[in-house]
Amino acid sequence: MRIFKYLAKEVYTVLSVVAGILLLTFLSNAFVRYLTRAASGKLSGATVLKIMAIQIPTLLGLLLPVSLFLAILLAYGRMYVDSEMTVLTACGMSRAQLLKHSLIIAIIVIVLDIFLVFYISPMLTGYQQKLLSVSPQETLLQTIQPGRFQVANGGADVFYIQSLDHDRDKLENIFVAQKDKKKSTSGATVWNVLSASSGYAKMDDKTTDQYIVATDGYRYYGVPGQKAFKIIQFSEYGAKLSNAAKEISHQQESMTNAELWKLRKKDPRALAELQWRISVPLSIPLLVLLAVPLSRVRPRQGGYAQLLPAILIYAIYANMLFVAKDWVAHEKLPSYVGMWWLHGVLLIVALGYWAHVSNVLTRFKRERNK
Repeated sequence: MRIFKYLAKEVYTVLSVVAGILLLTFLSNAFVRYLTRAASGKLSGATVLKIMAIQIPTLLGLLLPVSLFLAILLAYGRMYVDSEMTVLTACGMSRAQLLKHSLIIAIIVIVLDIFLVFYISPMLTGYQQKLLSVSPQETLLQTIQPGRFQVANGGADVFYIQSLDHDRDKLENIFVAQKDKKKSTSGATVWNVLSASSGYAKMDDKTTDQYIVATDGYRYYGVPGQKAFKIIQFSEYGAKLSNAAKEISHQQESMTNAELWKLRKKDPRALAELQWRISVPLSIPLLVLLAVPLSRVRPRQGGYAQLLPAILIYAIYANMLFVAKDWVAHEKLPSYVGMWWLHGVLLIVALGYWAHVSNVLTRFKRERNK
């Protein structure tokens, strides 16, 4: 029991450090991506912070398998270098017992990963989709960048606000240019341009359409480069900048497990997502089975000698998981083959390493007996 507690302490300590580093790395990449969208006015700052918070449990569910894999390699590798494993072996601990202890240590990680991948991640993914689909329409005031030209509706709307007050409800020096849906008699694009000294933004409660309401300004209607322009002076004019909020697509990533199970025979994408969710926690015991023999190093070899081949094996395995998921979603693989063949390949590789280590130890014992 003391040996198990010591091994668990070593592995869990390294696991927390590795998982934290990987999580911060992936979060920083996602933060830069969403920050770019916020800078262009497509997302508000509050929405970016919410998405970052959502990303934490979702990414953690994906990173736990590789974190445990690296934790066992690093923890056991250090113990081999410091001759701690040699002492444990001399005290009667066999390789089978080491594997048994490692799999028991992995049980907590597997349970946590199942909870994150099967339940928490789909729920948060659905909420994230809602934020991304609704936020451009509901947070126009939050995404307005004073002093910059901004484009909306795929380039059909261009607007410029020179300044706005602290509460972001009053606008000054407004310029809005909009493509008209109707073409001129010659087929040229008609533009509706307005400029005003002040205004405000509002949203229609029924349609959720966003408007910039300009006051005391002029409206110009016509084809650029032609003299036939209509010029209208107004005291108040509302320019619609967005359509109604988009419907949230019920993507497979946000579906519950029961929904995926019902659709597995009709929708190959639902089957691929279901197999993906099973594959993530299923990979943990397979990676543990591979990590235990890979962690064995000679005292003079260095504690990180097997880290490079281990990372290479995992990189190939993880990338092939994504490829296999895409193959299942596009029906390039039969449903009964699915993603399971990839786990079988990893199992064969792990058993091959066990056989290799056994042969090395057998030869070493023979040479020592001579």
